[in-house]
Amino acid sequence: MARTKRLGDALRSRREELGLSLEEVAARLGVTAYTYATWERTPVHEWPEGTLCALVDALELNDQQGGRLLRLAAETDVPAPARGAFDGHTPVRPSGPVPPSRPVRRPVPARPSVPVPPPAPVRPQEPEPPSGPDGPVDPGTLAYLRDYAAVMDAVSLPSVLFDQHWDVAHSNPAFDALFRGIGPHPTAMPDRNFLRFVLFHPEARTVLGEHETSWCLPLMAQLAAALDKHGDDGALQAIRDDIADDPIMDAAYRCGLPLWMSAVGASAIHHDGVVRPVHHPDPRWGRTDCRIIDETPATLQDKGYTRITLALREDRSAGAPGVRRGRTHLRAVSGG
Repeated sequence: MARTKRLGDALRSRREELGLSLEEVAARLGVTAYTYATWERTPVHEWPEGTLCALVDALELNDQQGGRLLRLAAETDVPAPARGAFDGHTPVRPSGPVPPSRPVRRPVPARPSVPVPPPAPVRPQEPEPPSGPDGPVDPGTLAYLRDYAAVMDAVSLPSVLFDQHWDVAHSNPAFDALFRGIGPHPTAMPDRNFLRFVLFHPEARTVLGEHETSWCLPLMAQLAAALDKHGDDGALQAIRDDIADDPIMDAAYRCGLPLWMSAVGASAIHHDGVVRPVHHPDPRWGRTDCRIIDETPATLQDKGYTRITLALREDRSAGAPGVRRGRTHLRAVSGG
């Protein structure tokens, strides 16, 4: 236990020496701040090599400092957990027993000991959808997606196309403008994976109004429905694992979600037509509502894609200059 305490002290002292908060180190590691905090203050039963290398990288340790951290971990004399409960990979979390249906979390990939600055994100000119379960997407679908991206870009309202894992295949300029003030995150950017953004990005609530009830719970319900149909899907299970890493979010998923679904009914797993609040950075929209419109064509729906468009309503809280206040008329054919 004394050696384990020395290991936690080494992590904490190095973090304080760099002037980093728990959240900043957790963001470098791609875990929640709660998960990283447990590494500093609780006994560690078994440290995977990949996690140690990631810590060395995240704390910018030199070879001598990194070697000391590795030695402290190797000297930890806490008994290892029984093989099978965590398969010897996952550090024990004080969040209760792991449900038997949950798969084992994979160890963090090893990183080089020399800090490497993350590359600047480059937005692809054309959507690059991931490979499907039967292999790469066929050329015909790729060609369709390229043309469909052009159609989406011509729409003035925020619109996004994502696959069955919520990985974004394409987002139009209006969608990017809605989330332009969002800071970087290693795994939960709105143009990378929309579900991860809603659930895990700490700044999601700055754009998505009534974040927990209007956005998190409905998308959790959709995730639960997807896991019921595709329980062996590794990407979906990885999102469920990350929910379990946060005790509050895990409790909401296991306990709060069933109660919420029983109250709202089967509509909980559908998003088409619902109205949800948003905070647009453009003052012409401001704090307003949007109706979610499902515009997925059958060609893409059959391949597991979903397209939603956010039909924004003008800001009713203030008279923003340049915004026309009048009745909106529905027309069969757009005049734009």
